[in-house]
Amino acid sequence: MLTFERQNNKFNFRVAGIAVHNNKILLHTTPEHDYWVLPGGRVEFNESTSDGIVREIQEELGVLSHVERLCYVHELIFTENGNNFHELGFYYLISLPENNEIMNKESEFYGIEDGGRLIFRWFSFDELNQIEVYPEFIKRDIHVLLTSEIIKHEVTNES
Repeated sequence: MLTFERQNNKFNFRVAGIAVHNNKILLHTTPEHDYWVLPGGRVEFNESTSDGIVREIQEELGVLSHVERLCYVHELIFTENGNNFHELGFYYLISLPENNEIMNKESEFYGIEDGGRLIFRWFSFDELNQIEVYPEFIKRDIHVLLTSEIIKHEVTNES
């Protein structure tokens, strides 16, 4: 995975998938967190970002996703527990197989990676305003990203 550390500084190269179905977006969390994020993970060496998100979705959910298009390049800069993080993320609109059972889940369900540690759920667009979700621009842009062909560059500096 493309992660570099130097003293108390860490860089991550991340990909994430924006999966939308019936005006709902797929997010995940863990038992340790009180917020939700888009599914995805770190890019591997010698792997394109589009191949990376397909691999991550396969690992997390056991389904083959299809990359529709790149929506965002996101730089996230933050400090946590005395460590400085800089994350570069590529966020893709993806589609999942329509006939897969996960497409119609009405409640939380577990992924398959790390012994089912990841908890997934489909949230309606309206529900996004009632939960803590990162990156926050997803709440703002969910309606326009489905129709816009523009690739946006976002910088979130929380340090």
